[in-house]
Amino acid sequence: MKNPFTGEEMKLIREYATLPYRKDEFEIVYHAYESEKTKERFTNDELDLININQVHNLYREKYGIPFPEEIKNIREKYEVSAKKMSEILGLGSNAYRLYESGEIPSVSIGRLIASIKEADEFRKQIEFSTHLLKENEYQKLLKNVEHLIDVERNAWKKIFEDNCAYKTIDDNSGFKLLDFDKIANVLSFFKSRGLELFKTKVNKLLFYTDFLNYQRFGTSMMGITYRAIPFGPVPVEYEKIFRQLCDEDIIDIEQFQIDHNYVERFIPNIQFNSELFNEIELKVLEDIAKKFKNKNTTEIVNTSHKEPAWIDNHDNRNIISYKKYAFDLKAFNN
Repeated sequence: MKNPFTGEEMKLIREYATLPYRKDEFEIVYHAYESEKTKERFTNDELDLININQVHNLYREKYGIPFPEEIKNIREKYEVSAKKMSEILGLGSNAYRLYESGEIPSVSIGRLIASIKEADEFRKQIEFSTHLLKENEYQKLLKNVEHLIDVERNAWKKIFEDNCAYKTIDDNSGFKLLDFDKIANVLSFFKSRGLELFKTKVNKLLFYTDFLNYQRFGTSMMGITYRAIPFGPVPVEYEKIFRQLCDEDIIDIEQFQIDHNYVERFIPNIQFNSELFNEIELKVLEDIAKKFKNKNTTEIVNTSHKEPAWIDNHDNRNIISYKKYAFDLKAFNN
């Protein structure tokens, strides 16, 4: 970025800074361009988005306010419209839709929404709202909720119900819910760009994709939690993630032998759906594919071993923090 007054090309700086938000303060990795001559600092829309997304994520995490995708998932689970959900919860007629779109509710409303993740709690809200509902609406909602109370959760939730890594949205997940659709489409994208999808290589590609997206957007792309192990960063429970994709016939897993070792390669069965991704995410995918297209598994493992995210954590197989390490990706900060 050039200095708007002098035309001088400025340097991007990243440093820890504390920003105020709603009578609170949050420490983030602040991004700005700095003039070497005047020491003035400037931001653009892209940097403002990274900075404010970090603040919003930390605010939601601190006060237990659900993230937009959680808010949408809650409503869709009960098969009600955003307008009807607003009525049931006693909100403004368009409030719930705004919260799904990213507007941050107050702490009290956020916690109310979080509470109805449990079908038992939503049943209480339905019963409080009988005067607002037609009899057929009331009976339909009640029947649906009673069914949800009794039935098992869907497949991927059941897989991870005993794994704390995927129970909450926080720094360890890059402030996103685990998203199987995006994982599958990311694999499809890489395959379309000519990358060989061997399992060990895929684990590193997913790591770089999520962490580069966090660096540029303030959240991960797929909501995966990563752990540092001897062969580099890997998704927590990656075997279960890939097995679930295979069981749903989203990918095929091909096994064969190389030099007395058995390896696995993934073959996506879906066409890449660009509508699931925003412009920043699509650019991240393109940059990852360009960076690693001609690197084999050994080369990408060696690249990952130069990352502070791996160096600082592999001895104890620690979970890797997005906030601490996403802005220091050696492979993309040259």
